Amino acid sequence: MKVLLGLAAVVAVSTAHVASAATLIQTDSEQVALTGFSGFDTRLGTLDKVTLTVALNKSRGWVVSVPSGGATTASLAWTIDGQWQLRSDNAALDMPFVALTGAGTSVVPLDQQSDGRNFGFFTVRASGAATFTFDPAAFLNRRVTFNGYDYGQTVGSGDTSFSGVPIGGAVNQLQGGCIVLGGNPIAPGEDLCGVADYTLTYDYTPAVPEPGTWAMMIAGFAITGASLRRRHKAVVTA
Repeated sequence: MKVLLGLAAVVAVSTAHVASAATLIQTDSEQVALTGFSGFDTRLGTLDKVTLTVALNKSRGWVVSVPSGGATTASLAWTIDGQWQLRSDNAALDMPFVALTGAGTSVVPLDQQSDGRNFGFFTVRASGAATFTFDPAAFLNRRVTFNGYDYGQTVGSGDTSFSGVPIGGAVNQLQGGCIVLGGNPIAPGEDLCGVADYTLTYDYTPAVPEPGTWAMMIAGFAITGASLRRRHKAVVTA
């Protein structure tokens, strides 16, 4: 019986270590139809931490124009200092901002003409990333979908600056446009203007029987075994 009770103590200690941290990771993207994230199933254990990582690479469309008879190409240096906002269908969550920054040079053929001006379309790109930690209670048994917005898609946001504009030239943003294909702009909507990827991580402690429960079970087995041995001995003596 001492051996069994000793085993009970060992099991109790071992079980306490079994309940170590575990992790569940899910991903989603605005470029593939958003599927959202499954809520944490409380039957799995205790949710300790919720972390969301966002990776962004967003594009915007512009047009540069000059008076006809002027420059035939434009080499524009551009800089972006913008913001993207995280949004969701869970009112309990904040809507934090992520910085979007970028810089580059676009060489634009001015090969189209209208109203006495030559013009051409081009895109600029900005990237950003951030990690947020949320209250675990907002994710218990509740599905959540994230869907952010690039404020630089709003004409007049003023987050993009240019240099190298030809004499007499002008640069204007395209409403909703963010892709140039065959020299012409396409406006697929903000979600498809670049990339917005989400990674949601649940850190949790798995549910396991309490160490005391294991000890009681083993002790019960020990008592039962001792009782059976006493009965067997009594029968043999008789």
